[in-house]
Amino acid sequence: MTPYQETLLALAIASESAAIELWWAIDELGDDLFSASLAAVVAMHNAKAAALAETAFAAEASVAAGTAIPVLGLPIVDDLDRLAKSATTVIDVARASDVPESIVGRLARAEPLNTAARTYSTSVRESTLTRGWTRGMDAAPCQLCQWWWREGRIWPKNHPFQTHTGCACVPRPVWARNIQSTMKSRQLERNRTA
Repeated sequence: MTPYQETLLALAIASESAAIELWWAIDELGDDLFSASLAAVVAMHNAKAAALAETAFAAEASVAAGTAIPVLGLPIVDDLDRLAKSATTVIDVARASDVPESIVGRLARAEPLNTAARTYSTSVRESTLTRGWTRGMDAAPCQLCQWWWREGRIWPKNHPFQTHTGCACVPRPVWARNIQSTMKSRQLERNRTA
């Protein structure tokens, strides 16, 4: 795992811990304040994950280019409404579960991981320096991630990076030329030029 992945995992664990602490206080907070607080905590960790992903990409691009490459400055996604709905839903699911902390924690852990993967993937796609990406797997990749890895296959930069809930894998930029296109990347290119 790269230092970026280690830092990202620490951020996801911090988000999970904060959510579980809120769950322990739900009786004092009440459902509405719990939902709002959980959405805010997850949104804050998502913003940190997006900034971390952009910074990590800029650092890796700087090393590859041999010169300082600035952060792309991707727009910040305001998904507080979506997170508030998720936080409201998670209350009922957690209450019906024998392991409510796991339910609440899973939401808070998965969100920053997914946000970072999307942001890093967008950075790879938007950069003029990259030609593609390969899957950088986490320390204990699941069977699905190993299948997506495809023995280190290099994907064109506009090919979508696949993730699942809780996945800590990241796209690793490839700076080489002549990366074979895929049916999906050709379709995306046709749609873009149409």
